[in-house]
Amino acid sequence: MGQGLRSLEAVGLWLSDQVPQVPAIATSVAVGTQTLLEGAWGDAGWKQGEPLLDLNTPFLVASLTKPVVCTGAMLLVQDGLLSLDEPVAEHLPAFGTRGKESITLRHLMTHTSGLPDQLANNMELRQQHAPLKVFLEHVCALEPLFSPGSSVRYQSMGLLVLGAVIEGLTGEPLGPWLDKVLFKPLGMVHTTLGMPAGGIISTVRANSSASERHSAIDTDWGWNSAYWRALGAPWGGLHSTATDLSRLLQHMLGELPGPLTTPARLAMRSDQSSRLPQPAAGVAPWERWGLGWRLGARPCGDLVSSKTFGHTGATGTLFWADPHSNVSCVLLTNRPDCHTLMARYSNAVVAALSQEM
Repeated sequence: MGQGLRSLEAVGLWLSDQVPQVPAIATSVAVGTQTLLEGAWGDAGWKQGEPLLDLNTPFLVASLTKPVVCTGAMLLVQDGLLSLDEPVAEHLPAFGTRGKESITLRHLMTHTSGLPDQLANNMELRQQHAPLKVFLEHVCALEPLFSPGSSVRYQSMGLLVLGAVIEGLTGEPLGPWLDKVLFKPLGMVHTTLGMPAGGIISTVRANSSASERHSAIDTDWGWNSAYWRALGAPWGGLHSTATDLSRLLQHMLGELPGPLTTPARLAMRSDQSSRLPQPAAGVAPWERWGLGWRLGARPCGDLVSSKTFGHTGATGTLFWADPHSNVSCVLLTNRPDCHTLMARYSNAVVAALSQEM
């Protein structure tokens, strides 16, 4: 980046230049409901001969799934079917053992439950092509890492449990239910939890990484396998596009009509960390969470306001919205190790918009 990035057009050109270092990139930037920058560059994978990317090609967005599933839970909250501080064990009796009796739905949605991010035998279960119910059985059998509500520790397994609670209440599989109550009402026509109808060929494949934890990406249980894409993990199995995710952010800002009420949206965007005992041991000052949303500048660049809410995904994805400016920004890639690109891009977007608004 240099002195020339003073417009969104220039920012978009710079982003397109990141190909082929980042094989697939898509973005959508809006103020309110007005889309000011949208584009897709590169191929739908990293091997020669992959189809060209377009705006309708879904990415596996990994942990961007988490606030989406929490949004589904909030639909049940606003309908009077759930309250945030009721114990999970009231809905999943098998869960209420070994110190988990006091874990609440709020704990699951704010990363304060004491559940682990991943199970110790996560890889083994994936190698066995285990269904989600087997993952859930293992979670029900473990002890929490700390007393629920006493600290913050990022936990994917909390979202697995939340998804099971939603399915128990609705009597429907989580993916189709979200499509009915959230995706279709918002016009998110290319979004699915689990495998899209067109299969893997219709989606962007996650790229490899130098880090050891992604070394098995091309196995029959990794990110690009039919097993993982179809699993629909509530913590990381969403397929979506930049355009669709921008619509969700616009709804969260209150700019686009949709199923969430204003009180539910504001609760999701509000700091829930203040409910922790003070001081909460081991909690960094930037670890502020709403209901499913991470709050503040991290990891959304350096120029957004403290009211900003967003999330990242391990496949190289980011989305955020700033209620102070009504700006929403989505950046989807298929390169896991591009956190610096995400921050620089967010900074350039905010700076360019300050010149244009």
